[in-house]
Amino acid sequence: MLYTFCLKNSVHTRRWFVFGFKPLRQDAKDGGDVAGRTRKDIETRSSRASAFAEKLFGAWRAETIMKINKRITDTYCHTFAVEKSGLAAISVSARCQSKKQLKSNTDEDLRVEIDGFGFREIPPEKNIQQYNIPASFNGSKLKGLKKTVVFFVMLKKGEHTIDLIPKPSAFVEKIAIQEFKDSKNVTLPVNEQAEDGDRRPWFAFVLVHASLKLLTLAVDAQYRLGDSDDIKVIIDNNIQKQEHSYLHRFWAFAGSLLKKIKQKKEEQEKTFSPNLSKARHYIEIWADRTPTLHSIALEIDPVFSQDAPKEPEKRIPTVDDPEWTGDFHDDIEEMLMARLIFGEARNEPRAAKERIAWSVVNRTEAGSWWPNTIQGAILQKGQYDPFKAKDSNYDDIIDPLRKVGQKTKAAWQECYAVASEVMARKTKNPTPATHFHGIGVTRDWFEKHVVPQGRFLEKIGNTSFYWSPN
Repeated sequence: MLYTFCLKNSVHTRRWFVFGFKPLRQDAKDGGDVAGRTRKDIETRSSRASAFAEKLFGAWRAETIMKINKRITDTYCHTFAVEKSGLAAISVSARCQSKKQLKSNTDEDLRVEIDGFGFREIPPEKNIQQYNIPASFNGSKLKGLKKTVVFFVMLKKGEHTIDLIPKPSAFVEKIAIQEFKDSKNVTLPVNEQAEDGDRRPWFAFVLVHASLKLLTLAVDAQYRLGDSDDIKVIIDNNIQKQEHSYLHRFWAFAGSLLKKIKQKKEEQEKTFSPNLSKARHYIEIWADRTPTLHSIALEIDPVFSQDAPKEPEKRIPTVDDPEWTGDFHDDIEEMLMARLIFGEARNEPRAAKERIAWSVVNRTEAGSWWPNTIQGAILQKGQYDPFKAKDSNYDDIIDPLRKVGQKTKAAWQECYAVASEVMARKTKNPTPATHFHGIGVTRDWFEKHVVPQGRFLEKIGNTSFYWSPN
């Protein structure tokens, strides 16, 4: 399997043969001796590895591993080619830290796209989620520990791409690709012990489009006095409960004191029968302490994305086509923020626009009565006048480009650029502000009726900024 990856301006081509053998790098320029072995030696070892994989696991090629081990702040593009059409397992291992660990005002997050296809919450909700879903990596939950997401997807012969999209950054360890001969009965060896952690996501298995009849997990969960190893299994948001233990009812696998006393091995195997129809499915594996996942076996019936029934598409407003759908919940957070800035300060200096955006972020992080999400804070009832149907700016924010003109277009584009930069944390927070107002409101009235426990901060253009605890 030949593949390339690109990050900014770097491009490399390598071939790795990995399956129970030490990885060997094959030089693309010459076929000479590599690590004391000839090209023939390498190809022989690759052939043996592929045969071994096919015999044991139904895979017809050895697992291809790309070790990355770097922090990314821009989209990381990985291109690879499959030699036969069929089922592939694409694994991404990465770490994301919480804002507390980073001493920052935002967590690290990472999401994955395959051939330009992204993933969202299931079932679909009004507010599209791309980062806080099983198929992605969320720093507030991982707190720096490793998570692996495995995508089972049918791929046509030829070239494909994987895009890793961080917000604002993430540490990517590796990408692995495994092709399978049998697309319906699949066993994937894992043999990985969890890092010591407390009740957090560890693995996620994504069926891009397939039915799921049976799922079998082989694990090792050790008993420890006070806090044993536990594994939680969640299938499409449904926790698989343990029938024989009320204490561990939400943990399908738990370290057993009885087995410890009898000096039996702590290996456990369970089969789940979800019988789910063809669609996208998420299987989550959560770890408590240090259990080991030996393997996962699936009885599935996958289809190529091109052959899958098309999901109803709902238009998502963009910077070039910002007219609303009739529901602000369809907007991504950058769009909502841009609408707010446009309605409140489209003719104000850029510095005022930035402070308006950061004031919303400050509300989400205040731990007060404001919602802790951008969408929730902006759409909170009674908070921002432009989102009120009777406000004079309402028609402008629901369709910012309805008044076609260069001045209006430039103002809208600047508002969206400011919103995007703040959401991506590309600028530093310049203010503790939580409130602001424009012309038509006096400072005395605002301090008395809106921020009686707050204080005035500064005035930029015609916009005055204040801090208040609530």
